[in-house]
Amino acid sequence: MALTISLIDGVYCRNSMDLIVHARISTELRVFSQCTYSQELQIVPVMPTALVDRAGVPYQDREYWVSVLLMCEAAVACICCPIFGYIVDVSPTRQLPYLLGLILLGASMIILSIARTVGFFIVARLLQGGATAMVAVAGLALLTDSVSFDNLGQVIGYLGSSVALGFLLGPLIGGVLYEKSGYQAVFAMAFVIVGVDLLLRVAVIEKKVACQWLPEDSETSQSNPHARGYNTFGDASEPSDSESPKSKKPALFLIIRQPRVMISSWALLVHGLLYSAFDATIPVFVETRFHWGPLGAGLTFLPSAVTALFEPYFGYLSDRYGARKVTLIGFLFLSIPLVCLRFVESNTTPHIVLLITLLTCIGLLMNLCVPALYVETQQVLEDMERERPGIFGKKGAVAQAFGVQTMAQFLGLFVGPLWGGFVEYRFGWKNMSWTLALLAGLTAVPMLWLSDGGEKVRGDEEERERLVNGEGA
Repeated sequence: MALTISLIDGVYCRNSMDLIVHARISTELRVFSQCTYSQELQIVPVMPTALVDRAGVPYQDREYWVSVLLMCEAAVACICCPIFGYIVDVSPTRQLPYLLGLILLGASMIILSIARTVGFFIVARLLQGGATAMVAVAGLALLTDSVSFDNLGQVIGYLGSSVALGFLLGPLIGGVLYEKSGYQAVFAMAFVIVGVDLLLRVAVIEKKVACQWLPEDSETSQSNPHARGYNTFGDASEPSDSESPKSKKPALFLIIRQPRVMISSWALLVHGLLYSAFDATIPVFVETRFHWGPLGAGLTFLPSAVTALFEPYFGYLSDRYGARKVTLIGFLFLSIPLVCLRFVESNTTPHIVLLITLLTCIGLLMNLCVPALYVETQQVLEDMERERPGIFGKKGAVAQAFGVQTMAQFLGLFVGPLWGGFVEYRFGWKNMSWTLALLAGLTAVPMLWLSDGGEKVRGDEEERERLVNGEGA
């Protein structure tokens, strides 16, 4: 209960450091809830075997159907992200959309647990795609509501650590459970995680709701800018007169016209593409090359998962030095271990060590870029609000901006299995590695147009809060 009340305590704090401490406690609760991603990907190392044993897929076609299932989920998530972003922005609270996403997630896991045909596997992954989109957009918006902009990159790093750990530890957990306890054990763990997340989500009290319980004290609620934090909800009592309803353009249309938003979204697309390309190819590659089963395939992802623990520090670097330097270094150096994957050829200890080392470096460099890319779009929104106060209306557009970015990332998750699986199947492992390396190297070029650390406007915090809320001047 102390964790849920900490958000209310933070509203009363006069000292900014106290507020950060209290906000971080509630943020860590949200970060923990994002471990739901792990249960989705527990099925990744299990899918090749499950499709053959349960759905009757021919052994030689297992890689094709693994790619199809990953693409189905990513395609639905890509389509749903901007829609759910709008729903989250206009919803009275972020909690209801998030709960809906978790319910859909649980339903998809039930279908997967009983599936014995390819059709049921596809339906389950389609449901997972919609659920993942809702959880991702609502979770990021919840996080942004509670922290100051100057610390947003670092706090997104904590969130990113849990999400990345979910993406990477999911295959590990799934492989171990399947190897030791069988198919149904994988889903038993998934149901436990969803249940815990539902309880945590119900327990969390949103900042907007907590503010309604405060006594009428204008000095506390209005004159103290730190009491409000990075709240993206507008104030209905202070309508903006800077733009009339007739002249105001849809927030989503305004967001996608910003070059920096599109550049950061492209980088997130590449990030998702690389993740899903390896999800589709690594289990089959280690099975074919090293004769490993689901357990070995899952363990292959472990070193990369550990690198996600550094993401809060990477977020701190983006807060201090800006997105340009961090992302340029990340994508430029990422091409090196990607192209070196071509040297993994035989079932020998040096080649196994080389594969694990390269995957670790890839995970480290990919996680380096993520916080900076998400914060960059929020920086663009703030710049737009400073230039034209009230441009996004009373509700703001934070969730819609996150919707654009997560849509790009899921588009990458859709293309990744097609790219990795098809190229590896048709042209071989070596050609897949150099094409991914080329993509990463080319992606480094547009990073030069992102913001530098020195370009952030360090204006009055109360003015910044007013602008982010979509209020007029």
